[in-house]
Amino acid sequence: MINFFFDTADEQYIQNAWAKLSPVTDRRCVSGITTNPNAFKKNNMTNLRQWEKHLPILCETVSKIRNDAQGVVYVQAPNSNMSRIDVLRWAHHISKFSDGNTKLGLKIPPFKPILEIVDELNSIMEVNVTGVADCSTALHCFTYDVRYVSIIPGRMEEKGLDAKSHIIYVNQRKKKGDVITGSMRSLEGLRWVTECGTIPTIGTRVWELIFADLGVESFSALKNIQQIKWDKFSPPVTKISTDLSIDFFSQMDSCGENVYEQFIGEDIPRPSQT
Repeated sequence: MINFFFDTADEQYIQNAWAKLSPVTDRRCVSGITTNPNAFKKNNMTNLRQWEKHLPILCETVSKIRNDAQGVVYVQAPNSNMSRIDVLRWAHHISKFSDGNTKLGLKIPPFKPILEIVDELNSIMEVNVTGVADCSTALHCFTYDVRYVSIIPGRMEEKGLDAKSHIIYVNQRKKKGDVITGSMRSLEGLRWVTECGTIPTIGTRVWELIFADLGVESFSALKNIQQIKWDKFSPPVTKISTDLSIDFFSQMDSCGENVYEQFIGEDIPRPSQT
């Protein structure tokens, strides 16, 4: 069956969902949890202390589900325009708030100045590039030593973009790492992203559809198998994709504004200063 991430910061929801899934789902298929500033805001967590307190709880949730130390909880930098030094400071600081078992990973924007410090970031936390809405940017990100690149097909389709062709193109041409797909709005979206060989991060909207319509047995039959081939030129990359990513990070930056301001105001050294 498929490997997947829970896409919510609500640990109670995850525990309830897992109670339904566990009879038919291998615990090792739960790769972990993905979060972002919007996910925390939905759970009324809009300051740095709340994030710090909640991250170990999310890590513990993954540890209990998997019963090992191989899962990961991804936390996003609270502002997409952070300097290199501040991103390193963020990674060094936030990496401390695990449960001592499940590790924390870092979500970064697909911007060249931050991609250029991936090797340094990897010494602190594994890296997941998020908010990608086109195949060209995704393949560029994979030229760096990142663990995942997260593409947002649900948002792409809402803008009329052929998300499937972009994802197939990337998955057949990358040399390492894996594609995470998020923002799906439907069961059909979940089906095709798994057929394209990606690892979905599944939010509460789609979980409710799974429990109400698809059923946990049918969910357990889904597989991360790349069944669809792309034998054409690259899908076109237009300004729509660029604007979509910009809008994505604008939303996240707005949700993470308080966390970012609190973090910048604290005397937290970068790793080389400790």
